[in-house]
Amino acid sequence: MGTEAERQDTRKAMAFDLISIIDEKPEKESYSAEEVKKLIRVYVNTADQK
Repeated sequence: MGTEAERQDTRKAMAFDLISIIDEKPEKESYSAEEVKKLIRVYVNTADQK
């Protein structure tokens, strides 16, 4: 399960990864709620495949 510090590090890493994904398309200035949800779903699903 991990320590609280490990869980916090994991959350921070996930947030950083999602920011990096969003930054891959600098021409896109905003995302809808549905687009953000889709990004999170794809991120989680592909993270399980590693």
